[in-house]
Amino acid sequence: MELSEYKKMHEIEDAHWWFNAKRQYINIVLKKFFKNKSGLKILDMGCGTGAVIEYLRLKNQQAMGIDASNIAVDYCRQKNLPVEKSEAHKTKFSGETFDVVLALDLLEHLENPEEAIKEMKRILKQGGLLIATVPAHQFLWSYHDVSLHHKKRYNKESLASLFKGEFFIELISWIHALILPPVIIIRLKNKLIGSNGGSDVRQSGKITNLVMKFLYIFELGFFNIFKYLPFGLSLIIVARKENNGNDFKNQ
Repeated sequence: MELSEYKKMHEIEDAHWWFNAKRQYINIVLKKFFKNKSGLKILDMGCGTGAVIEYLRLKNQQAMGIDASNIAVDYCRQKNLPVEKSEAHKTKFSGETFDVVLALDLLEHLENPEEAIKEMKRILKQGGLLIATVPAHQFLWSYHDVSLHHKKRYNKESLASLFKGEFFIELISWIHALILPPVIIIRLKNKLIGSNGGSDVRQSGKITNLVMKFLYIFELGFFNIFKYLPFGLSLIIVARKENNGNDFKNQ
């Protein structure tokens, strides 16, 4: 990811509606599978500038992170967060260390995500959860993906295929549903005019944040009840480590 993208993320992710929504999605999943249990050992792989770790630690979880970028690690250490520099496919943790491993917008950056998923399985406890989010719809590939150094965008089948044989898939769903139509229009318009700007991550005004927060109340409420959305800009998958768990259960 470009240096400028880390700087933007550091400056805006505490208040920006997109990052707030992502944290709320994770909170909903944790509540579903752990019934408001505190003290979970959680590793945020590819933790970026650390806002998810901060959020989870405020909820009394034992959250820490790793990131392959020195820039990201430095930002996290400025916040006194427990973060180490490490590649996703080869960590220094002992086997069966964590209750939860997060891979939030990480897999799309990796040349070989299968190797990282094997490592996540190794360091998860039996019955532990891997929660991953990825950008969806390859036809939306744009300057945004290039600036963030993405390798691809996923669909349900390609995402699920990464986990078959390694995990039992508890849940897979679209997320960020309400912003999909405007994003499609913006991305296609920019393709037509040949825009090659940076990513779509940028400062959002107070009014925009308020409007988007209101819209996400409905979207997150729907997801909280049904644990499913029929469409969206991104995908979320929840996969459990089991001795013989390699089936794909549709939700």
